[in-house]
Amino acid sequence: MNPTKLQSWQNSYITILPLVLLFLISIKSIKAQNINKEYLIKGTITLDSIWEPTIYLSHISTFNKMHTMSKSMIVSKSTIDTLGQFSFTIGYLPKEDQLYRLHISKKNAPEASLIIGGKEENHFFIIANNTSQITITNRDSTLNTIVIKGSKQNQYLKEIDGIVNFIDSTSFNDTPIKSEFITEALNEKLKRIADTSSSPLIALYALNKSKFDINTPNNKQFLEVFLKKWKNENSTYFKDFRKQFPLKKESNTITYIILGILFFSIGVAFNHLYNLKQKKKSNKLKLLSIQERKIFTLLKEGRSNKDISEACNIGISTVKSHVSSIYNKLDVKSRKEVLDIDL
Repeated sequence: MNPTKLQSWQNSYITILPLVLLFLISIKSIKAQNINKEYLIKGTITLDSIWEPTIYLSHISTFNKMHTMSKSMIVSKSTIDTLGQFSFTIGYLPKEDQLYRLHISKKNAPEASLIIGGKEENHFFIIANNTSQITITNRDSTLNTIVIKGSKQNQYLKEIDGIVNFIDSTSFNDTPIKSEFITEALNEKLKRIADTSSSPLIALYALNKSKFDINTPNNKQFLEVFLKKWKNENSTYFKDFRKQFPLKKESNTITYIILGILFFSIGVAFNHLYNLKQKKKSNKLKLLSIQERKIFTLLKEGRSNKDISEACNIGISTVKSHVSSIYNKLDVKSRKEVLDIDL
């Protein structure tokens, strides 16, 4: 090999080799990160000594069960260590977003105890699935100052809960009229969140918290648009919501009314055409001779050609000739059609 070419090849090899090694190391590092990646709900919370150092994760299947509690709802529990740290591995959770509750219990209290309202409220809610990575902290020794990171949905959830808590506080701190105005404005804000959210669970959560009343005309129209937007959502949350606020299928009623009017109109039209046809045939009776009218009457009575021959004292061939003439003048083709003519 030419010494110059050999030297050039060696220089290229020396330059490329580190890049190749760096690439392989990067790939291996990424794979290692993916293998070691865990989907967790974790956090650090500070608690007073009155609480058991255990935190429970419960599944909330419908919004009606948000403030109910039983041991069967608990899906997991985690010890809170001396540093306040806890964690749940959640790879077994459903892949769809679901509503969950985390709660703690007082010492010597049942693990399924639930405290609703006040400074000692012992629970809060999150949205999670089997690929969530959520970090939870609190700013003091209660669960009223929970901060959730790693999930925008849970930030929206906390915002909605904050609005609801503010609505509840106005009823105690303000005059009835002022409280009513504030409540109405904040409920409208919750409806706007429900209308604009791209998350079906957040949208439904906000609407569920908005003191929604289907009997209000504007709300009824809003509900129709809302359910149409999320018509393909068949989670237990939406199924339960649709049962609470069923919409009358007015469109079907209108359709039935239109079809009824249509069929009635068609019936009237056919009846009119039939009457015109019968009237036209009745008018043609004036074209019949006296003898043909007599034979026509006998035909209407169902008489045979032989009966007509004897009644009119004419031959059967003459009867047939008169019958043929009657058919032509009345534009009919059989005795049956003659019987159908109304005089």
